Amino acid sequence: MPSTPRRAATAVVAALALLAAPELTLPAHAAPGPVLKACYNLRATTENDRLVNGPFSLVVHSEGLDLEQMVMMNGDRGPQNYLTTTWSRDNPTPPWTSTDRTYLALYCNGDLALRRAGGTLLWHSNTGGRGIVRLALTSGGNLVLQNATGATVWQAGTGRAAIAANSILPSNQKLTTDAFVAGYGEHHSLSMQTDGNLVYRANSTVKWQSNTHGKGAYARLTTKAQLQVVAPGGTLLWSSRPTGTTYSVLDVKTIYQWWPTEKLVWGPGL
Repeated sequence: MPSTPRRAATAVVAALALLAAPELTLPAHAAPGPVLKACYNLRATTENDRLVNGPFSLVVHSEGLDLEQMVMMNGDRGPQNYLTTTWSRDNPTPPWTSTDRTYLALYCNGDLALRRAGGTLLWHSNTGGRGIVRLALTSGGNLVLQNATGATVWQAGTGRAAIAANSILPSNQKLTTDAFVAGYGEHHSLSMQTDGNLVYRANSTVKWQSNTHGKGAYARLTTKAQLQVVAPGGTLLWSSRPTGTTYSVLDVKTIYQWWPTEKLVWGPGL
């Protein structure tokens, strides 16, 4: 079985209120899928605790909610999985241990709410009365609330947070996470801009950039775990220096190696 290294992600969200709410019905033994309909819920510690779409999973656990991405690393040892959190909302004051059957409910009025089993509100989308009929986890990793016509009323604005070695980040695409936004007040992104510059931002503040130029340039993580910016014709514009193995990932701004040893390969400022 593939091993699953995991980068721990902690998000702290201000409690909105202490409100009781009736439990919503949940179809028995429903197979994981990408959609939660209005008037239903997902509940921690049950087999109905998640939405799944390809490598992305929205998982309700005791005291919180995580949107996760699974990345497949490959090499001589066969496939290995890396799990990262792209978005999360949690109890800001959780007990030391908990088996609470926390639930995520899409109420019939269209509000999406995370609550403890007793009804304590941990987070909600504040979207009641806007015609929402479903919560969908898209194939690209975004979490969206849609009305009956399929139009997006609310979204988390999430997507990929990580790529494996021997993968590219095309022009005008980015890696992003706000799993730490509540704790640290920052949304992190690594953008391959159309002008050829690779830019890491915390919120809107530029923290690092490759200072490269060339329309249509793309970023890649090589089989030696080097992050590079490459022009459309193949010219190398920039490269990180430290190296690793094919069992490495670029997680927003940081390159991690998981085998044969676990180590931080590269990050801005290192």
